[in-house]
Amino acid sequence: MTSIIEQAIQLETEAEANYREAAQKTTDPGAGKILELLAAEESEHAEILRGMSGVENLEDSNVVEKAKMWVRGVVEGGLLTISSDADLLDVLRRAMDIEQMTEAFYREQGSETEDADIGGLFGRLAAIEKAHFLFVGSLVEYFDRPNEWIENAEFGLRDEY
Repeated sequence: MTSIIEQAIQLETEAEANYREAAQKTTDPGAGKILELLAAEESEHAEILRGMSGVENLEDSNVVEKAKMWVRGVVEGGLLTISSDADLLDVLRRAMDIEQMTEAFYREQGSETEDADIGGLFGRLAAIEKAHFLFVGSLVEYFDRPNEWIENAEFGLRDEY
């Protein structure tokens, strides 16, 4: 039987691979950059778990701040912000599923372990994975909103972004 640390490393490695593969496949440069940011965070989590070092320095995810700065630059630079990548929404929805599954793993295993250090680490990782889930969910909404508007023949009023 594999240890919970090995299982956690496997989950983080799979999430990283999923994000990197998606970043390479997408034709949307903005989405690719954001997917690479998420892959880097998952890689960092796996490294922390492998060495169980740097655990005390594990910080909340800053991917939202990095993405905000990048998106602001795109918008201010006048680049296109609506993706033409038809598969992007499917990729993002799969990423949401992975983040949700990983968060559930950390919460469950963290509450069951008798090792306080691992329980604390898994609690912090669960919070980070939840932040990733919410962030990716906001990307789904961002990239799907133009489709919602275009597909509605009424072109009625829409909620503010």
